[in-house]
Amino acid sequence: MSLIPALPRSDARLLAAVGLDSPAAEIKRTADGKVDFDHYLLRARRLRSDSYARVFRAIGRGFAAWFKSIRDQRKRKRALAELLSLDDRGLRDIGLNRAGVYFAVDHGREDEPAPANVNDTPSRSPKVA
Repeated sequence: MSLIPALPRSDARLLAAVGLDSPAAEIKRTADGKVDFDHYLLRARRLRSDSYARVFRAIGRGFAAWFKSIRDQRKRKRALAELLSLDDRGLRDIGLNRAGVYFAVDHGREDEPAPANVNDTPSRSPKVA
């Protein structure tokens, strides 16, 4: 929608008539017929505060993600240090070797089977004894 009105042509059709261009909103006026500037000032302030809120929310989410990555990195280092401090026999007791420690910390255990269908709901209620 252009802010500059176009000159009417004889074959011109209004886009609002076919639903492609919304008609301009009516200007808010006071009781004495003057333009209600207070309405527009309040609306502009509300839009500005909403945009500031969105910006600060995005900044907050960025900081939260950054702190979470630092926390996860420390947790990984702590797990690696703890597992690598074990001797070979201790690692073998829990089913790992030195080369598998890094994989186990990053990906979990290899021998845990993935669930066949996570979204599966039981079709029958469990029998209660």
